[in-house]
Amino acid sequence: MKSRFVALLVLALQASAVTLVPTRIGAQELPEPVEAVNTGAPMSRAHQKWLEDVAPLMSDEEFQFFVEIREAYRRDSFIREFWEVRDPDPLTRLNELEVRWKEFVERSGFRFGRGDDRAGAYILNGEPGGWFLPDGREVSRCYAKSDALEIWFYGQSEQIYKRIPLIFLKRGLAVPYEIWQPGMSLRAVPRSGGLPTTDIRFLCAEELMPYTMAVINQMISYEQDVIAAMTPPRPPPEWLATFAANSTSLPEGVELFDVELDVAFVGRNQNRAAMQAVVGIASEVAGVQTFAERKLHNFSLIGDLVRDGALFESFRYRFELAAADEVEIVPLVFTRYLRSGPATLHLRIHDIFGAQYARVSLDLDAPSAEGFESVRPKPTSGIFRMLAEASEAAARGERLLRLVPPQQGSIHVGYRRFEARTVGDFDRVTFLLDDRPVLTKRRPPYSVELNLGNVPSTHLLRAVGYFEDSEVAMDEIRVNQGGQRFRVHITEPRSGRLYEDSVTAMVQVDTPDARPLERLEIFLNEDRLATLYQPPWVQGILLPEGEALAYVRAVAYLPDGSSTEDVQFINAPDYLEEVEVQYVELHSLVVDGNGRPILNLEQDAFRVFEDGQEQIVRRFEYIKDLPIHAGLLLDTSASMKEDLLGVTQEALTFARDAIRPEDRMSVVSFASQPKVEVPFSNDISEVERALAGLEARGSTALYDSLVFALTYFDGVKGQKALLLLSDGKDETSAFTEEQAMEVARRSGVIVYGIGLKEVFDEKAARKVLNRLSRETGGKAYFLDSLDELGAVYEEIQTELRSRYLLAYQSTSDKDENQFRNVRVEVNPRGEVRTMSGYYP
Repeated sequence: MKSRFVALLVLALQASAVTLVPTRIGAQELPEPVEAVNTGAPMSRAHQKWLEDVAPLMSDEEFQFFVEIREAYRRDSFIREFWEVRDPDPLTRLNELEVRWKEFVERSGFRFGRGDDRAGAYILNGEPGGWFLPDGREVSRCYAKSDALEIWFYGQSEQIYKRIPLIFLKRGLAVPYEIWQPGMSLRAVPRSGGLPTTDIRFLCAEELMPYTMAVINQMISYEQDVIAAMTPPRPPPEWLATFAANSTSLPEGVELFDVELDVAFVGRNQNRAAMQAVVGIASEVAGVQTFAERKLHNFSLIGDLVRDGALFESFRYRFELAAADEVEIVPLVFTRYLRSGPATLHLRIHDIFGAQYARVSLDLDAPSAEGFESVRPKPTSGIFRMLAEASEAAARGERLLRLVPPQQGSIHVGYRRFEARTVGDFDRVTFLLDDRPVLTKRRPPYSVELNLGNVPSTHLLRAVGYFEDSEVAMDEIRVNQGGQRFRVHITEPRSGRLYEDSVTAMVQVDTPDARPLERLEIFLNEDRLATLYQPPWVQGILLPEGEALAYVRAVAYLPDGSSTEDVQFINAPDYLEEVEVQYVELHSLVVDGNGRPILNLEQDAFRVFEDGQEQIVRRFEYIKDLPIHAGLLLDTSASMKEDLLGVTQEALTFARDAIRPEDRMSVVSFASQPKVEVPFSNDISEVERALAGLEARGSTALYDSLVFALTYFDGVKGQKALLLLSDGKDETSAFTEEQAMEVARRSGVIVYGIGLKEVFDEKAARKVLNRLSRETGGKAYFLDSLDELGAVYEEIQTELRSRYLLAYQSTSDKDENQFRNVRVEVNPRGEVRTMSGYYP
């Protein structure tokens, strides 16, 4: 992309031809104007206007790409993506740049003309306004009546974080303003006479305000400031390539091959019709490659569903299928859920191994909830007959059951009522709490009141619906689940059923903080069949002939590479049992008499006891480089007003020093109630923004906030640490000290308590922090001054990087609701800090 201060792209669209006015850098024309290709694809007036209006932000490559798009709905998608990749702060609800641009477009008719460099300054930086100027803008008329000069002052903008001037020249009556740069040719002549000059200091010098001279004399940084202020935000360079790769349009000059598309509506999912589609590819033309003596096909499939001329959804799949000589047709099977009514399906299939493409389109008419007959004749192909069992599973969606989840961010104890909502006929619904049946209801409303106990803890609630003695629907939720659980659960196929020709893999996915999934891979045995990049997480699978016992595996990935999986056996005999082996992990710190970590100990230096019985250590590791999930729980009650700025500055220093790319940090503030300021992230800029926006107000709900913060870790694996900083004892919590302690024991989170001010001179308040830290393997600190906080954070960071991982398989026969005490001994003698026990 060519570097520019502002890109001026003005379209003159006549008939189907598109021409472009040369792009300027400042006042200089590019050597070769960019010209658009006549694609033969008419462009609407709305798209023409958008292209003209957005010129100051657009690169030449983006412009050319846009005018070559053939479909209106793809142009709309381009516009959405164009703004999304330029969002200055994706964490906020609004796109600030897009809002400024729309405001400029509305006002530009009487403020600026087309091609005016002031437009780019306004869009990128907002209204001019310095620290001491009332409006940030000064205007001067030069000696030639047609010439003018404006100086805009910015104190701070999205683009640059210091006070800068921007100088604009108007060199003619009918020409727009240009951003001035050193060396620019000027027509103005000083009053004393003489030759024309290129020195801005002589231009209109007597008519400019006194401070103008001082500003203009800062020429050393002016050129760099202009570049910083006038350079449009550069989105990731690969965004255009990604957009093109996810398009159903065919690349130019590629080799083509034929495919067949067959579609059937086999059921419904809530108010949408379940469409099952099969793309059939002749095996004789499909590309093949051999890996480890196995012949494979490899296809990518990209689809668009268009309704009323607008893109309803885009989707993407990857298929890796075994190649066999006896197979005539290679099937690509996928499922989508459509609203009733007409739609058009566009597909692009890329045979990766064959280096060839296919594109096919089909007009659909999705049936309403009352009927599910396809607008095409009922498919009779052999593949669809083999998919009958998989279609049955999809059609089973006609009976739906959904548990109403509890309010997010709330912790539930005692008696609580839960409801299951249903669509279709059910004979009964059974509720199970933590895999134990608690109630069966044979008529609606299907609801249950559950006793969740007095201690806040995570529970699994499941509702199973039956019709004619067969399980036809199921849903489950986790009560008091933190935002960090990452899991997949295969709901179909189901154990106890016999499958002959096909199955449908249906997968439920929970991601940390409801983040989007990067991909879901579906395996049959160890063969990866399909990769899904968007919901629904549903995939039809053809089963090999003569192979009764098999298993389906689903592996989910987050963008950061984290993964989790689930396995479901197919046609498994009754005697086959799945045994889950769980290990107890102890992240242990060993310190000497001076509190300094003891490093480089071997496994034989440790002994682990559970309820007094020695355990066998199955895994031992010095975990200096193990990723850390650290949470900052910061008191922002009114009593913190004087100290909050210092506390946030030290917290930010800790984040910058301690958090590495593989680590994650969250920030939770609390006063009368807790609030997640930053979900777990390694983006320090997010932490910086959150800490800068904290305000001190309200009372102190210490125990409630502690319970919330510890529960927020639920689902996080590995080393977990919570840094609690407060200046006072609890004032308004609903939970008690004992309930908070019990949650801490169950959480597996190391707690470091940091107490500020004289309130922690009170014996009871100090006791809480000491006990909380000791029982979780952390340490409590009590500070007389904020000056000590930096050293405390440094010590905590050292301790987190100096722990030993001891893992063992418990030999205890205690009930799962009973607490198990843990003790670790070390030789040579030293103090071991680790959790005091756990609940299984």
